[in-house]
Amino acid sequence: MKVAIWLVAVGALVLSAADAAAQTAQQISIQVSGIYASLFGDAYEGVDNGIGGEAQLRFTPSAFSIGAGGQYTRHGVEGLDEDLSLMGVFLEPRFVIPVGSNYFAPYVSGRLSLLRQSISVDANSGFCVGKLSGSTTGVTANGGGGLLVRLGSRLNLDAGATYGYTRFGEGTIRCESTGDRLEFPSGNGSNVIVRVGLAIGLGG
Repeated sequence: MKVAIWLVAVGALVLSAADAAAQTAQQISIQVSGIYASLFGDAYEGVDNGIGGEAQLRFTPSAFSIGAGGQYTRHGVEGLDEDLSLMGVFLEPRFVIPVGSNYFAPYVSGRLSLLRQSISVDANSGFCVGKLSGSTTGVTANGGGGLLVRLGSRLNLDAGATYGYTRFGEGTIRCESTGDRLEFPSGNGSNVIVRVGLAIGLGG
């Protein structure tokens, strides 16, 4: 009997969440956001916090939704005039928490990203004279949440924050003039991402 009651309660919760999601968004939406990224760890030693943006396409059949898109941020580096860039693609599942409102809804989210960290500088050394580029690619897992605020029948404000960890592979330094390459251990890092953007519903 207790199991049956529990199953009924879970079913009611899922149905109410689905109704709330249907009232605040279309099934297909596009979202554009500005992001602020704080970076930590040995992979980001000497790298400043940075700003950038992201865009994603999101499918929302119920309280659960999934988005796919791309992100980009630029970061100053201690002792260099050039900026470091972080660019990649991601998948982001999300679950809206029902609170009985048609105007706002908190959510929890995760994100799995493939990120490329790169920089290009002017060099004058025994290894390279001219442009010297460095890059490494890693997988990032983030978790966090946010708040959706309904601004119109097809427009939501989305504000959120996540914490994540990146495991980078081997990095490569390349001299553009000669093609010579060196590999180096690039380390790992963590991040805090704050995002504010607009989601625009498409279709019926």
